[in-house]
Amino acid sequence: MTVGPNHFLQAESDQELETAAVIGAGAVQKLIADRNKLRTELAASKTAHEDLKRQLSLLHQRYIELGKTILSQLQQFDITMREAMSERAETSNEQAAAPGSKQFDGNGLPIAPAATNGMNGHQYGHGLPLEP
Repeated sequence: MTVGPNHFLQAESDQELETAAVIGAGAVQKLIADRNKLRTELAASKTAHEDLKRQLSLLHQRYIELGKTILSQLQQFDITMREAMSERAETSNEQAAAPGSKQFDGNGLPIAPAATNGMNGHQYGHGLPLEP
C-alpha cells in the first residue's frame, strides 16, 4: 500500500475495498438507526414531561381549591364557636345574677360559691372530707 499526501490508502484488492465499504455502510446504518431511536425516545420523553407538567398544574390547582375550602370551613367554624361561647357567657351571666343559682364546672361540679350538703359541711363532689 502506498500513501500519498492527498490520496486515500490504496487497497490491495477490490475485494478489500468492497468489504470495507460494506462494513462502513453497516456502521452508518447503525448510527442512523441509533439516532432515529434516540429522537423517538426524546420526543416521547418531551411528551411525557409536558403531560406530567399538566398533571402537576391540575394537582396544584386542586390543592389550592382544597386549601381555600378548608380555610373557609375553619373560619365558619371559628365564627360559630365564638357565637356559641358568647351566648354561653351571656347565659352564665344571667344565671349568676339570679338569686340562688348554682354554677358548675365542665365536669358538672359546683364551683363558686362553695355548695355544701348541710349535713357535715362537705362540698358536693369535691373529694373526701378531712376528719380531725
